[in-house]
Formats: sequence, C-alpha cells, structure tokens
Amino acid sequence: MDCSLLRTLVSRYCAGEENWVDSRTIYVGHREPPPGTEAYIPQRFPDNRIVSSKYTFWNFVPKNLFEQFRRIANFYFLIIFLVQLIIDTPTSPVTSGLPLLFVITVTAIKQGYEDWLRHKADNAMNQCPVHFIQHGKLVRKQSRKLRVGDIVMVKEDETFPCDLIFLSSSRGDGTCFVTTASLDGESSHKTYYAVQDTKAFHNEQEIDALHATIECEQPQPDLYKFVGRINVYHDRNEPTARPLGSENLLLRGATLKNTEKIFGKYFY
Repeated sequence: MDCSLLRTLVSRYCAGEENWVDSRTIYVGHREPPPGTEAYIPQRFPDNRIVSSKYTFWNFVPKNLFEQFRRIANFYFLIIFLVQLIIDTPTSPVTSGLPLLFVITVTAIKQGYEDWLRHKADNAMNQCPVHFIQHGKLVRKQSRKLRVGDIVMVKEDETFPCDLIFLSSSRGDGTCFVTTASLDGESSHKTYYAVQDTKAFHNEQEIDALHATIECEQPQPDLYKFVGRINVYHDRNEPTARPLGSENLLLRGATLKNTEKIFGKYFY
C-alpha cells in the first residue's frame, strides 16, 4: 500500500475526521438545500459543551498521582521510600514517607479544589439559557444543547454562546458593535457586518425561511483569520455565493454592545 494512502487512512480513523478534512459544510437551520442543487451530506460535529476541567470523580486519584509522580523530586523520594521499605537500612522509611505523603496530599487537595471551581464555572456556562429559532419561533434552551447549524438570537450586553456567522441585525445597515475584551484584552467597540443577502431579515419567520449552506475552514487558533463562503438559495435558481471573512465572524465570549439584537448561525 502506498505510504501516503496509509497515512491518510490512519489520520482519518485514528485522529478524527476534522483533522484530515480541510473544510466543513454546514446547513443553516439544518435545512437541506433545494432538490437538484447539490448533494446533501450531513456531517457530525461536537456539541457546544465547555469542558475546561482536568479531572472527573472517577479518574481524579490515579490521574493526579500519575501527574505528581512525573515530577522528578516526588519520584526521587518515592524511590528512596521504596528502597527503605525493601532493604534493611539504618533510617526508618517514615522519615521519607511522611513528608512525601504530606506533600502529595496537600497538592492533591489544592488541585482538586481548583478543578472543582472549574467544574462549577463550566456548568454555569453550559446551563446558560440561549434563544434560538425553531419552526419560525424563538425557543430557549441551555447553551450546551446548541447544535452546529442552529440560528441563535443574542441581545445587547449578552455574550455570544458560540462562534456565529453574523446574519442580520436590528440596525438598518446590518452592522453591530462588539467588545472582545475577554478574548484579546481590547475594550474598544469593533464593528462587524452581516452577510449582504441576509441582513434584511429582521424577524424569526424570515430568518427561519432562509435556505443556505456555509463552507468554511476547520477551526484554527488565529482569532483574526477566517475564510469561508455562504451559498444562499432563492427558490430553484442557482445559489448566490458570498465570501465570508473575519468581519462576519462573531466569536464566542465576545459581548454585543449598542445593538438591540442580532441573529447568527452557530458554525464552530
């Protein structure tokens, strides 16, 4: 078998699909494109749940001990303690065992408490109520239950619950103002622009009737780089393709300012 083909197969089945597919296609509102336009290939994406914690209730003890004994000092004193247990030495194993036990216990308590705080923060974010459009109406559900393709409504001073493609705004010119202080430390208001073909949609019924697909790159760490395309379908005509850039991208964690509300499509 060719080496390049072997690497591709290993990357696909072992590293996960998103590591080898260089782009993704998302159907706005989970609607299939009109018949005869393009093949409908549903893709599977992760949910919107945040997990910043390191441990769970079940793996805390073994994982924490493993990480602590990876440190050279802890591992050294563990070896000394074991040698004193196995071999008859003039010093008692207690002299090295008790200090090691104390350090390991205190560190485990500290790290466990910090991880518990992370669990609390994650739960607060995951259970935060979010409004999205379903069958032409606004429905509220928890942030962790959002799915890629959902159309979300965000109001002024609310934080974006996920990465959104900016579809429309309450402002007539299709713009909105956003602060990204929690992402890059900049407190100034930044202007973002809705997609040209969707900025005139101002209510739930119009947005829900939208037939469109979005093609974009896979998630990457650069906050200011984004390349994509939206295809808007009008009846059975050929779709209208519009380029997407960072000015159309509303990042998770940023806050909407001086704008009554916006509609955006969850895509990352």
